Amino acid sequence: MKRIQINHNIVDQDILKEIKRYMVAPWQQYMLSITGLVAIVASIFNFMNNQYPMGILLIVLCVVCFLEIFWLNKKKYKDILNTMKKETEKEENIYTMIFGNDALTIRNCDMATDNKMPYENMKKIVETENTYTFFGKKNQFAIIRKDSLKIKPSELFDFLKTKETKISKWPNV
Repeated sequence: MKRIQINHNIVDQDILKEIKRYMVAPWQQYMLSITGLVAIVASIFNFMNNQYPMGILLIVLCVVCFLEIFWLNKKKYKDILNTMKKETEKEENIYTMIFGNDALTIRNCDMATDNKMPYENMKKIVETENTYTFFGKKNQFAIIRKDSLKIKPSELFDFLKTKETKISKWPNV
């Protein structure tokens, strides 16, 4: 198979909500989580040593770290939604996706623009209830609705496995 084309792939607010928690880079989430956990452990030691001001400050740091994760996810979701509304004046965009020889081409049918995601930039696939989402370098992502996929998911993944992606974990299909 030389290429796979997916037509009439609609991305709307509900689909974006479904993948919202994956939009922030994992390293940002890990760093904030680790900082929050270290802060809470350090605050416990400070309280045990009767150093209450430093313990309270570390608890505040912990809370801020976990709120930051929540805020980043929400901000990324809202930014993408606002960009969609501003550029197309619609709450949904229709895409055609072409998995070619060297890259995934994402054609925005509403704006007649093309974006490419080279296979070597693909780092992760996330399966949700209604989508398969490919994440790449530089916060690039591509959403495929399961109901738009006219071939078996295993055929798509087998095709991608022949390409030089950085995807190490594939969905179970």
